Amino acid sequence: MELFDKSTIEKEIKELPRGILTIILEAACSVNITSIAIVGGVVRDLIKKSKNQNYEIIFNDLDLIIEGETSTYIKELQKVLGAERVKVIRDNRNYKTSEVIINGIKVDIASARKETYPIPGENPIVELSTIKKDLIRRDFNINAMAIELKDNRLIDLFSGSDAIENMKMDFLHKSSVLDDPTRVIRASRYSAKLDFDLSNQALKQIKDTINLWPWNWHIGDNTDLAPSALSIRLKMELELLLEDKYWKNALKNLQVCGGLKIVDSKLQNDKRLIEKIFIAKKSNIEPLTAFVYESKSPIYLANRLHLNQQQKEIIEGACRLNKYLKNITANHLYKNWSPSKWTINLEKINANESSFMLEICRNNPLKEYLKSWLFNWKNIESPIKGDDLIAKGWEPGPEIGIEIKRQRMKLIDENIAF
Repeated sequence: MELFDKSTIEKEIKELPRGILTIILEAACSVNITSIAIVGGVVRDLIKKSKNQNYEIIFNDLDLIIEGETSTYIKELQKVLGAERVKVIRDNRNYKTSEVIINGIKVDIASARKETYPIPGENPIVELSTIKKDLIRRDFNINAMAIELKDNRLIDLFSGSDAIENMKMDFLHKSSVLDDPTRVIRASRYSAKLDFDLSNQALKQIKDTINLWPWNWHIGDNTDLAPSALSIRLKMELELLLEDKYWKNALKNLQVCGGLKIVDSKLQNDKRLIEKIFIAKKSNIEPLTAFVYESKSPIYLANRLHLNQQQKEIIEGACRLNKYLKNITANHLYKNWSPSKWTINLEKINANESSFMLEICRNNPLKEYLKSWLFNWKNIESPIKGDDLIAKGWEPGPEIGIEIKRQRMKLIDENIAF
């Protein structure tokens, strides 16, 4: 197998301090860790660089995998380098992973593990294992490679190096999508990011598995019973995709391969989906919120994906607004409304400003009225305050509020013409 010398790796990745990989290796040996390797994007980049010296490696973090316990290893690193140089950011004991900062560099450390899926789509059962077995349980051939630091050897069990050269990626197993449907989202994201094609076998596996729908839970069932890979982990993968630099191509890939069917049929078939999310992003709307709102049943999907409370409130407000606008459009109620009439009615809906932006981004037929309220009318205040009225002899009470509102509406109609 191809060799990647530690000093060569540090030379190619300028962010790595000289000698850091030797320190990382020696710390592992000190606590009897039998094997330690680099995995992830760095391996792909080093392979690309070895085949094309003009290729520029953009370094974000270093992914390490060890045959041993991460907690023991991190303590040894802190002992060798000093606790101030090795700071633990995150520790996930269920998946035996940790995120640390070493000399200002983000390093993800994971214990080599074996995963089994007792129920398709649910979280796997995790057991400590070897690096080779860890690579076997991964998603794609281009991600199933490692550089062993002891002998500088590339471990490539599924011809990932050839896949990188041919710019074509594939799943590792026939049941990859069955076990974890979020791999469909990752496949589209990696394909867009790396400008790789999915193999015909991978595309067939995606389409066949989704069309068969082998999971015990179906869209429309109780959201609380949805397996993790069709709910919370699906949300996490969608967030990563929508926040990625290449999100447009990734979303396009998903629609082409039919991958959005695991989320929602309307999203799968929406030809303007990318355009609407792009507009929402420009309007500072979280892309996942805009994405969910374009689904067939936004509130249902928001619950299924475990969106946070603020996201749910924005979507619920937009749904109320949309329902109201459909009603007044059908009955032609709005055609002679003054700005103040619009203001009174829109403010009764009690929706978040972002809810209005979602309807505007969707290109609602009444969007000009929504924009007028959002950017003009709602910001107009009454020219007179409660203290002013009391100073003029008004008695404290509800009449003051009524007068303040009347004065505000009068000013909206006088100064703001639609």
